[in-house]
Amino acid sequence: MSILEGLRAIVGNEHATDIPEICRSYAYSTSFTARYEHIPDFVVQPQSTEQVSEILKFANAHHIPVTPKGLVSGGGYGGPFYGGILLDLLYMDKVIKVDPVDMKAVAEAGCSFFKLSQEIFKQGMMIPTTQYTCGPNAAASLITPAIAFGKTRYGRNCELVDGIEVVLPTGEICRLGSLAYDDTEFGPYTKYICGPDLIGLYIMSNGAFGIVTKVAYGCQKRPPVWSGASYFWKESEIKACSEFMSEATAMEVYDIHMNDRWKYDLPTRGKDAKKKMPGLLDLLPEDAYFFIESTLTAFSQEEMDAKLKQMDALAEKYGGVKMGNELGGEFFAKWPTVHSVPHFFCHLLGSVYEIGKFNYQFIFDSIVYPTSKFDIVYLKMKELFEKYGFWGYPAVSVIDAFPIKGQTVCTQTWTYLNTRDQEMVDRVFAFREEFREWFGSMGGTNQMTVPPLGPDYEWKNQPGHYKMLQRFKEALDPNHICSPATFEMEV
Repeated sequence: MSILEGLRAIVGNEHATDIPEICRSYAYSTSFTARYEHIPDFVVQPQSTEQVSEILKFANAHHIPVTPKGLVSGGGYGGPFYGGILLDLLYMDKVIKVDPVDMKAVAEAGCSFFKLSQEIFKQGMMIPTTQYTCGPNAAASLITPAIAFGKTRYGRNCELVDGIEVVLPTGEICRLGSLAYDDTEFGPYTKYICGPDLIGLYIMSNGAFGIVTKVAYGCQKRPPVWSGASYFWKESEIKACSEFMSEATAMEVYDIHMNDRWKYDLPTRGKDAKKKMPGLLDLLPEDAYFFIESTLTAFSQEEMDAKLKQMDALAEKYGGVKMGNELGGEFFAKWPTVHSVPHFFCHLLGSVYEIGKFNYQFIFDSIVYPTSKFDIVYLKMKELFEKYGFWGYPAVSVIDAFPIKGQTVCTQTWTYLNTRDQEMVDRVFAFREEFREWFGSMGGTNQMTVPPLGPDYEWKNQPGHYKMLQRFKEALDPNHICSPATFEMEV
């Protein structure tokens, strides 16, 4: 029996293929640096945990690599490193449980996070993370090292998981945390069971220790009152802006989103931009430079009024100027937990092509560092962007910062490229390498990719931690079939 025949015996003829064109399409990534780099030999679509278990037993017996596939982000890579089997979890997309009494939600690995959040919202609850746009899969939200979903004072999406079902590389099915109780009368109710918290081993693991097939979230009551307050600072007031972010994340603020002026400047430059998005920065003083949008929640209007007053007082303490409703209303979507991303980029992408024939939005590393050091990191970025010609109109670079709990800030930075201009592409990568060298020397952390795709400081800055992960990998997956290459770099 061939490998393909063995896989089809598990999932059915229509759910396993080795057709080159299909396998190549699954290797596509929106990341500029990882398009079609590694093509799977087989694409398999399991429909149940039991089928995932049988696939892993089969793969172990034949020493075939297995890589789970969710939705591919703008900065991530969803394909395999060494070919083998790519598990498309599309058909494992059920919302299994939404319990408004015990405030739990359980979903299969391939369930859209947006779909899950909608069902939770209907029951008067929420998973307190921000930006429910299309959303990654439930399992991808857990195992990928990104903060793109979950940038609130409550932490990242993965920190809100309290139970998982995982298929080990041997094919054994294990339930950890609250899902350990799934078949009991009580059902899932607490993350902490006998012994250490093993869920953490799978957070940001990239599937290296097994395939997560179910995820349980602890939910919160959804506040009925939502509002926001937006402020700006001058460029010379960067330190005060940083201090405001640090203090605001220690308060009862749902979410904070910081941008520099280039996010709002570029759309006004293109052809007919005034017709597309009138007003914008014309509403503000010319020296308005750093912009902060804050989201607040409350259980009564009186509570909201008090929180808004508190935020205004804090902004005033640090020299921030409150924006008018015109600009705030333009960039703050009405749907709770969504910021300006969806409708903002509809205008932006058309403008950048008109300006410089830019055809690609290049996202640099997603970096994490102390919020108190925001001014130092920002000024270093600006210095290097100016050096390599990516600062200010027309080749702008945008700083996108999300202060989160623990007094840390996650910063995504992007610029715009003409990918047909090799000299421009070379400058972008030269900038990235020089910034990585500096940021790594400062003790920074990268939260977008895993080895070997990310910067080497990801593992070199934490050798003890990284070597421990390698020991876990060897113990759980001696044949190295699960997401091979993850945690295999030397330190």
